[in-house]
Amino acid sequence: MNTHPKIQSLFILFCLAIIFTIPALAQSEELVFSLSRDFGYEGFNGVDIQGTFSMKVSGPANLVKVTFYIDDQAIGEDTEAPFRLQFNTDRYMPGMHSLSAIGTTSDGKELQSKVIQKKFVTAAEGGKAALTIVGPILILVLGITLISAVGPLLIWRKRSNLPLGTPRNYGISGGAICPRCKRPFPLHMIAPNLLVGKLERCPHCGRVSIVSRASQAQLKAAEEAELAKAAGDKGQVTGMTEEEKLRKEIDDSRFQGM
Repeated sequence: MNTHPKIQSLFILFCLAIIFTIPALAQSEELVFSLSRDFGYEGFNGVDIQGTFSMKVSGPANLVKVTFYIDDQAIGEDTEAPFRLQFNTDRYMPGMHSLSAIGTTSDGKELQSKVIQKKFVTAAEGGKAALTIVGPILILVLGITLISAVGPLLIWRKRSNLPLGTPRNYGISGGAICPRCKRPFPLHMIAPNLLVGKLERCPHCGRVSIVSRASQAQLKAAEEAELAKAAGDKGQVTGMTEEEKLRKEIDDSRFQGM
């Protein structure tokens, strides 16, 4: 007895069954119901909401209409995918509410979604709750900003005793020229950046100002100007009397420890 044709026939029937069953399984007759915030407050507890939200539904390919509900009241419907309905919680009484949807397929079947429980809170309650969340974050940000702005100015209060015209290394941040004393100095990497320039304290004269990064040519010119000034000061000191020299040394010493 030859059983091969029967086995082949059974195998073909089995393959056809799988081919026709897979699309049926893929086309699930369940509604996927979700809620998203458009504008407003949503508590970390996952329950409290206030403001404008959207209910969304996806389902089988033959879904032709979705009716959206808050509690037992239909608040609207959508007949085109993606099925979506926007609502505002302020139009409803504060408290717990049930959100759901019913979908209708082209062959007349009605599909029930899951039910989402949410608590509608007032705008005042939502604002107060949001402030308790955002408030500490704002305080932290302001604190960091204040420290970054004031901290470097306090750290770099000590003035430099660098002689005029001394060559210096400006580092990767480059250098700037003080708008008051016209002396060049290196920029600090962590100095507050105010877009138009960095907030820096000049290590020579102590003035705080917003300065921009100078080119190598500008820094070199400022160093040469220092040398010229140093030469002029030296000549001036040479022509002084001993009393005038002593008075000048006393005046200069007043700024060295600042």
